[in-house]
Amino acid sequence: MIVHPLFATLWSIVLAGVFAAAPAGSVVVKVQTVSGQQIEGNWVGVTDQAIEIESDSTPQQVAIDNLLSLRPVATAESNGGPVIHVALSNGSSIAAQQLSWDEGTIQIEPRRQSVIAMPVDQVRSIRFRPGTAATDPQWLGLVEKDHRNDVMVIRRDNDQLDPIGGVVVGLDNDKLLFELDGDKIEAPLARLEGVVFRSTAAANTSPPVKVTDIYGSVFLSSRLEPSESVEAIEIRLPGQVTHQIKMDQIRSITWAGGRVMLSSESPAESEMTPYLSTKVPTKLIADWFGPHADGEDLVTSAGGSVEYRVGAGFETLAGSVGRDQGVDVGGAVLIKILVDDQVQWEQTLADSTPMGFRIPVANARRVRLEVLPGDDGDVGDQVRFSKPRLIK
Repeated sequence: MIVHPLFATLWSIVLAGVFAAAPAGSVVVKVQTVSGQQIEGNWVGVTDQAIEIESDSTPQQVAIDNLLSLRPVATAESNGGPVIHVALSNGSSIAAQQLSWDEGTIQIEPRRQSVIAMPVDQVRSIRFRPGTAATDPQWLGLVEKDHRNDVMVIRRDNDQLDPIGGVVVGLDNDKLLFELDGDKIEAPLARLEGVVFRSTAAANTSPPVKVTDIYGSVFLSSRLEPSESVEAIEIRLPGQVTHQIKMDQIRSITWAGGRVMLSSESPAESEMTPYLSTKVPTKLIADWFGPHADGEDLVTSAGGSVEYRVGAGFETLAGSVGRDQGVDVGGAVLIKILVDDQVQWEQTLADSTPMGFRIPVANARRVRLEVLPGDDGDVGDQVRFSKPRLIK
């Protein structure tokens, strides 16, 4: 068949127009600004000062300092991400398919993303198993605590976690190489809950950009970097590490992230009800034993409770709680954390083992920390909430 040259020219113009109107690989995003404006358009890219989108065929820039959130309109759904989670020193949590150790660097392989070569001193912990209601408080209590050595954490058959101090010297997909009292052992990952690395200095402020992907990773980044690919963004992680994520793997990007330490906030309410009634003035008892800040911590005796307002944009209440280090012997203490008057976390402290918590508070108005004595009275029942904080 012979095609007339004029027809071929017209047909090529039509095709060019079609592809120009719907560029291959374009991702439609919805942007919300600090002022509440919502803009929808095709993602174009990011510069040092702004993001670029094309709305109604008109390119426009939105300044970084005017951004609140960005979400792809058609988010891909995952059938479930990897079970291994690597926590970084800046608060990022990376869902990893595989891990390996290479001369002071941990190679982290997320699903469908490039390998992240992260310096070991920027890794806070690695958890090899999914959490449970029984193991989560124990694990988070260990992660929140400062450690002088690396800690290998074994999960027993009764869901009890057994921490062992030593030095991590290697890691692959099957085993953890661990030095214990000068002896090197190969611990099978199938028997471990995870490993917590010795404490290093953490950043005083949270990175301003949070990128959540469809596989369960939460990347906290100091900034978005310009990318050569229109279909991806680049983020900056601790240790001056950059990482690229494709737009079709992103669930959301939020700006103006941060944290608020409860110890720096004024309580909305604070109460102290002693186990035994006395003639001592209520205010004096509250001043002596009631909830009070100690550095970044909150300390209270049994019978104390304190409530704080939750500001807009905060999503998580995190921290840990254990007996105050000044207490040698005490009875059982019941800890309750309520979100808008609903109990969301409850644990009994029977010994000095701290328990950690991460509680969703999105759209909540208040959180309340309660410390209640057990049936054995309240003697020695003084507890410390370590760095309780609201996180955006």
